[in-house]
Amino acid sequence: MRFRILAALALAALLARPASAQSKLKVEKLADGVWAATPNKGANVGWFVLGDGVVAVDAGADAAIGAEILKSIAETTGGKPVRTLVITHAHGDHSGGARVFTAAGARVVCQEGVAGQILGAVLPPATDSADAAGKPGARPVVESISERAILVDGIHNVQIYFLGAAHTRGDLVVYLANDKILFAGDLALNGLMPFLQSADVDPDGWERALQALSRVRVEKMVPGHGEIGPATGINDSLAYLGAVNRLAKRLLDTGAPDSTLEIQIRAPENTIKNVPPNDQHVANVMAAVRVEREKTARKSTPTPTPAKK
Repeated sequence: MRFRILAALALAALLARPASAQSKLKVEKLADGVWAATPNKGANVGWFVLGDGVVAVDAGADAAIGAEILKSIAETTGGKPVRTLVITHAHGDHSGGARVFTAAGARVVCQEGVAGQILGAVLPPATDSADAAGKPGARPVVESISERAILVDGIHNVQIYFLGAAHTRGDLVVYLANDKILFAGDLALNGLMPFLQSADVDPDGWERALQALSRVRVEKMVPGHGEIGPATGINDSLAYLGAVNRLAKRLLDTGAPDSTLEIQIRAPENTIKNVPPNDQHVANVMAAVRVEREKTARKSTPTPTPAKK
């Protein structure tokens, strides 16, 4: 198939670049057969051995980083193939390199609510979708899960969960139960402020998801962003989400008009402890207000009564 050939050639070219031209991944071994890495841009990634292959978590921001991740996976696992790529959510800094993984033979797993978006990230360009004879080329398949999936090989117990709409409408977390390692995606960050400005964010749902994660025994965490290893970001992110949600509801209850929201968020009486009222925080609170207002509007809209025949 033309797509397979072109993709393989492109991947080989990326992997063969001189070391001086490559941005290096900062790779950390978290346990036997488990690694994580920080690319030079975009989100953290991770991978672990399962059976005779490898499961990768997130794909990097673009094809070049995706190729670097595959190279590091080969180096750390003795050349084992990546059988599965789990995408924690559809944002480009996590899914941009997915096409390189599918070209290398990996299946893609995501939450069902964002399967269409992820499929768009892994489909080949239109010019590569047919072979030389004009016949349809290979099309990657995205596998979606609704609530959870469990993968075991006698060594690792891999639990993939959807805890409800949160940072986006389709966030997955991956928990290695035997190793007590959590790949948190962007639900929990270490040392960074959560980002509530996604169009499909659900701040209340995000708080509930973090409450659930706070009850899980996690000894090491791979956050979507921030330092790899510490699990303190779960409770730190939970505290921030809880404070933002309470502030958003309070502002709505006071009937604050949009024109004064930013001033009120920055006001001393609305300051959240240890949180600077910078532009990102202000935008986060305004996003939470927007979502809360939309929920209130939906609740107050009467359900149409079917017309009698």
